[in-house]
Amino acid sequence: MWAQNVCCSLAGIGMKQKRYNRTFREFLSFLEQSDWWTLDQQREYQNIQIAALIKNAYTNVPYYQRIMRERKLIPADIKTVEDLHKFPILTKSHIRNHGDELLSKSLPSWQCAQGHTGGTTGTALHLYYDKATQPRQWAVWWRHRRRFGLKLNDEFIVFAGRSVIPLSDMNPPFWRRNIPMHQTYVSIHHMTRQNMPALCEYLCSRKVTYYSGYPSAVYLVAKYLYDNRIQLPHPPKVIVLGAETLLPHQREMMQMVFSNARVTDQYGASEQCGNISDCDHGHYHVDMEFGAIEFLPIEGLPANVRRIVCTGFWNHAMPLIRYDIGDIATLPEKPFVCTCGRQSPLVAKIDGRIESYIITPDGRQAGRLDFLFKESQNIEEAQLIQTNPLSVTLKIVKGSKYSSIDEAILINELRRYLGEVIQYKFEYVQEIPRAANGKFRQIVSYILPNQTISDREM
Repeated sequence: MWAQNVCCSLAGIGMKQKRYNRTFREFLSFLEQSDWWTLDQQREYQNIQIAALIKNAYTNVPYYQRIMRERKLIPADIKTVEDLHKFPILTKSHIRNHGDELLSKSLPSWQCAQGHTGGTTGTALHLYYDKATQPRQWAVWWRHRRRFGLKLNDEFIVFAGRSVIPLSDMNPPFWRRNIPMHQTYVSIHHMTRQNMPALCEYLCSRKVTYYSGYPSAVYLVAKYLYDNRIQLPHPPKVIVLGAETLLPHQREMMQMVFSNARVTDQYGASEQCGNISDCDHGHYHVDMEFGAIEFLPIEGLPANVRRIVCTGFWNHAMPLIRYDIGDIATLPEKPFVCTCGRQSPLVAKIDGRIESYIITPDGRQAGRLDFLFKESQNIEEAQLIQTNPLSVTLKIVKGSKYSSIDEAILINELRRYLGEVIQYKFEYVQEIPRAANGKFRQIVSYILPNQTISDREM
């Protein structure tokens, strides 16, 4: 364990340099001023960024050169966010199949970083970034955190899905320290029923300023503490959530168990092209300085339920213009100005990545399994359906190059993370049906009821 802590801390040095460098500090300083701009000032700023983005795309990116040539457009035709409709919607499928066309010819490889999405919809995208994109993204996230009084040197515990500990070792302790970033990382893959007592004993021994991570993971901790009448001696002051949709019953449970800690949420994406974060008055605000977000109507759904389409300002290596991110948001029924004083547009709720859980025979509740598909580029979409603890059905939409090798790799990953006992059934389909609200659910579980606290006896 001590050696793994050293490795995590060494990795933390590199992460800190990439995230919190001069670009981060300068952009964060700017963001804390622009947070209080008028809406007209923010729109003017967006239009300046749009003009620069379109000029770069027209000059350096083959895909946009072709699109603008076909549509007889020149950069002068795209002056504002309202002009973006002249471009087609960019889909995940296009990025997957023609990503090379989206790479800028102006940036050398040493100025670019490689990454991928989390694959929430059952498949991952492989992307390239301008190296200055990441610190700007973190600056946006830290503006959000600083709204709640948090500082970079605050001690915190994060609950998320990186494999910091081998899954061959399922015994506690399954948390590791990243000292340069003041972080303790808890592996959610190890949060079995058998391991929860050890985890909560550890949490009782720590005094940290805040927790961060997936709502489903922090909720599992809160629910275990609640069910077992355990009170933390030093509960966190703030809980910062993201990467999944925060559900009302999860927020309610966390606030109750963690002594009315401030529970705050933000919406971002691995594509680093748009961001929405809530304020200290509990309303979601569009972060207009990071990208332009269009909320487009969806046929058959209420007028204020919209799909999220993003145009990122800062990734010059692989610009994403009018990118359909695959998520849904609900807008306020009537426009209003937030009582916090910020004038950026408001979002009532994020309806996007609602997760469920897969229950394993050994008691694990796996609530985010997108990592299973990160290397499966030949799978268009995948959905996991569970009706009993010993069986999981996978609906798979095959890509054109899908083969038995892809199935074998996926079975191996499933057995590795969910266990050998579960039977995995594959159902190959042309498309995966959406829920009534138009969103895609990666996990559909018929085992755990989705109850609120008010549904059960206190």
